[in-house]
Amino acid sequence: MNRDPQNTSDANATDLRLLWLAIVLLGTVFFFVGHDVQVSRFEGFAPWSDSDGSMESGGNAAKGLALSLIGIFGLYLILRRDGRPLRWTGWLPAAIVFYVAWSAASILWSSDPGLSCRKLAVLMFCVFGALGFARQFRPRDIVLIAVVVSASFLAVGIAAELALGTFRPWSEGYRFSGTVHPNTQGAHLTVLCLASFCLARFSRRGETRLQPLFWTLFAIGLVFLLLTKSRTSCAALTVSLAALWLISVSGRTRLLAISAAGFLIFFTALFVSLFGLEIDETVSQAAMLGRQEESAKLTGRIPVWKELLGYVGARPLQGYGYEAFWTEKHIEEVSDEMQWPLREAHNAYLDSALSVGLIGTAALMLIVSLGLYRAASVFRSTVAAGAALTFCLLIFAVFNAFLETGLVSPNFVTLIAGCGIAQLLAVESAITSRTHAPRGNGRLATLCIGVRHAHRRGATDGRGFMKR
Repeated sequence: MNRDPQNTSDANATDLRLLWLAIVLLGTVFFFVGHDVQVSRFEGFAPWSDSDGSMESGGNAAKGLALSLIGIFGLYLILRRDGRPLRWTGWLPAAIVFYVAWSAASILWSSDPGLSCRKLAVLMFCVFGALGFARQFRPRDIVLIAVVVSASFLAVGIAAELALGTFRPWSEGYRFSGTVHPNTQGAHLTVLCLASFCLARFSRRGETRLQPLFWTLFAIGLVFLLLTKSRTSCAALTVSLAALWLISVSGRTRLLAISAAGFLIFFTALFVSLFGLEIDETVSQAAMLGRQEESAKLTGRIPVWKELLGYVGARPLQGYGYEAFWTEKHIEEVSDEMQWPLREAHNAYLDSALSVGLIGTAALMLIVSLGLYRAASVFRSTVAAGAALTFCLLIFAVFNAFLETGLVSPNFVTLIAGCGIAQLLAVESAITSRTHAPRGNGRLATLCIGVRHAHRRGATDGRGFMKR
C-alpha cells in the first residue's frame, strides 16, 4: 500500500534520530562553510559583503569536504529503504534534469573549467541532499528543520555580538549581522519567520500546544530581521505572506483585497497631492529602514547591470560556464570600469545568465514557476505547512533575486527551497494517484476529492484561510 506524504498519523512518523541527525549535520556544515563569529567587527562586514553569503567552496578543501557530507548523507537517504518514491515524469522533473545537465555541460565551454567543476560539485551535493530529504522526510519535517537551523544561527549570532560587545541596536547605523553579512542574516531570518508562521498557522491536531512557541519564534525573527535593515528581505517577507493569503482565500475575497489595495494607494496619493502634505521624507525613511545614506547604492547598480549586459550579449545562450564568470580577469575588468570593487551582479537573474546563459536561466525559471504552481495547488488542497513554506520561499526567491545574488547559488536557503520542490514530486504524484485510482485506497481517494470539492465551494475559516 502506498503511503500518503501528508499523512499525520504516528505510524508514519519519521525516525526522530534521523531527523535530528539531519538538523545537526545541516547546521554544522553550513555554519562552518559560511559563518564567522568575528563578522560584526569587520568594516563593512567584510569579507562576506562581497558575496552576500553565497557559498565559497572553490579552492577550499576543508569546506568542500564539509559540503560533501550533505551529498553523502543525501545519497544514503535516497538508497535507504522505506523511503517514498519520487516520480520523474512531467515538466517539473524534466526541467530539473535539464538544468543540472546543462550546468554540467557548461564545463565544456567554461572560462574557468576548474572553478566550474568545484561549483558543480557543490550543486550536486545539494541536489542529492534535497532528493534524499524529499524521499525520507515529510514536508512538515523540512519546515521543522528550517526553524531549528535558522533559529540556531540566530542564537549563535546574538551570542557572538554580545560577547564581542557589538550588539548595540540603540546606536545609529547599527545593523544586526551575528555571524554573517546582514543581508545574508536577513535571508536566514526570513526563513525563520516563514517556517515558524507555517508551523503556527497550519498546526495539526494535537500540536496546538506548540503554537505559542512558533508564534514567539516568528516575533523574535521579525524583530531581528528589522534590525538587519535588509530592505529586500523585509519586503520579500511581506510579499510572500501576502501571496500566501491571496491563494488561500476565495476568488471573490481575492478580487476585493486587490481592489481595496489599489483604491487605498490611489486615494492616498490623491489626498497627499491635493492637500500638499509633506510626507515624502517620512515615507522614504520608513522604506529605507534608516539607511538613506546607502540608497544611492540601489541606483548605482543600474550602471553595473548595463555593463554586465554587454558580457551577456557576447555569449547569450551558453554563458561563461557554471558560476565561472567572476574570474580574476572579469572581476578586474568590471571593477575598473565601475570604479568600485565588484564580484557579483547584485541581480540573480543577471548572474545566472552570465553563468549558464539564457538557456540555463530559462530552465531555472521554469523550475521556479512550476514549483510555485504545484506548491499552490497542493496547499489549496491540503492547507499543509510544507507546501505553504515551499510556496513562500519561492516567492521570496523571485523577489529577492532582483537585488541580490545569493539565492542563485547553493546555500542553506536554496537547499530548503530545493527540498520543498523535490517533495512536490512525491506529494503531487501521491495525490494524483489516489484521486484517479481509488481501487487500492478508495477511502483516501474519496477524502482527497472531498477536500478539493470543499475548496471549490470556497470554504474558509474566520481568518480567510480555507477550512481543513
